[in-house]
Amino acid sequence: MEYYVGEGLGRVLIIELQRGEELFSGVEEVLKKEGIRNAYVASAVGSTAHLEYHRPKHMGEVTDDEMLSLEGPFEFGGISGTVINGSAHFHFSAGGTKGNHIGHLERGTTVLYLLELLVIELKGFDLERKMTPEMVKRLFPKE
Repeated sequence: MEYYVGEGLGRVLIIELQRGEELFSGVEEVLKKEGIRNAYVASAVGSTAHLEYHRPKHMGEVTDDEMLSLEGPFEFGGISGTVINGSAHFHFSAGGTKGNHIGHLERGTTVLYLLELLVIELKGFDLERKMTPEMVKRLFPKE
């Protein structure tokens, strides 16, 4: 087990992404503009036209993910995740006419009508994600 202790919470942002906008670039752009390096998604509601995501294929020692690219429409049941050192890491649940989906969101996910995210700044962390030999991006103290 690893854990990191920060100094508290900072600003609270409501980010409203509109039709055709890409989720990751939209969130990261707003946070960069506001000078926020670390944050978490407290709430997210809305719809997606296109899902890019992955999920594990087996339970082996080294991860091997199934990559999925699906056209909507889908309604998000939720998005959770963090932005660490300016880079977003989001998981989701969504459902629609083509079934229900859960996994690790990837770049390329686009908004159908509206996506509203409540994002809260995290203070006092100096972390970065690094790939481990098991092919998992874990948190480490920033070098």
